[in-house]
Amino acid sequence: MNDPTAFSSSPTRGAGAHRDIRHIEIVRGKRGDFSPLQADHYHNYYEIFYLLSGQSRFLLKDSIYRLEKGDLVFIVPGELHHSLYNENCEICTICFKQEHLKWESLSPQKGDAPHSFMGSIPALYQENFTALISRMLAEQAHIDEYSESFLGVYLHEILLMLMRHSVMAEKEPDLLNFRDAEILLATKYIYKNFRKRLTLEEVSAAVSLSPTYFSRKFKQTTGMGFKEYLNYVRLRHAQTALLTTDSTITDIALEYGFNDSNYFKDLFRKVYGKSPREFRKNPN
Repeated sequence: MNDPTAFSSSPTRGAGAHRDIRHIEIVRGKRGDFSPLQADHYHNYYEIFYLLSGQSRFLLKDSIYRLEKGDLVFIVPGELHHSLYNENCEICTICFKQEHLKWESLSPQKGDAPHSFMGSIPALYQENFTALISRMLAEQAHIDEYSESFLGVYLHEILLMLMRHSVMAEKEPDLLNFRDAEILLATKYIYKNFRKRLTLEEVSAAVSLSPTYFSRKFKQTTGMGFKEYLNYVRLRHAQTALLTTDSTITDIALEYGFNDSNYFKDLFRKVYGKSPREFRKNPN
């Protein structure tokens, strides 16, 4: 069997390319062993990932899940995620920004913020869900001046369906099977120890794998290199600290595992499109 390759679940490249979206976007298509590798795995808009057929693996934050037909992932802006396939699958992704919806009309509890989650569309309602997807795809062709409004209505209906059928509250899909358990342990180890001077050798030893084999398997399973994943985790925590503390940029860099503040600044600008100082003043 061919080694599974990774595919960014957004229809285009993610935050690393500093791309924005202006309208609701929906893509339906097939993916498999030979889907192209995309380097970016987080972006500045919301995404719904739905598996219409087949099976895939999905990395969300520090866990890797096995998805089957009917499983759905909701990803908030800036959240690490990645899809991998080792067989042909049919997927649908819907991307949108907060201004495309009125969240207060969707949340039964005022003030509830959207959050990333995994769930499954009940088999009884999968046909209705697929029909909504088809309607959105038709309207995306801009039938007339009402198409954009219909896209918003159908997206609103999809989110209401997820809430009505408690998709967000359902038990999450199974964690990846035991053959890749070492990589799941490694991602959790990184999340717990990212402030330290973590090395490839240390993390591979923690999960009882050789550094060479671990490096190859980590990239194969998550779609990201060890260093890339470690930097992402550190940057996400540093990003939060910039907005919630008065600590200096140098102190934040050191606190969250970056030994060189200049390296931290350069990497932050590369990923988020602005310096830490600029982001602190204007995070939008």
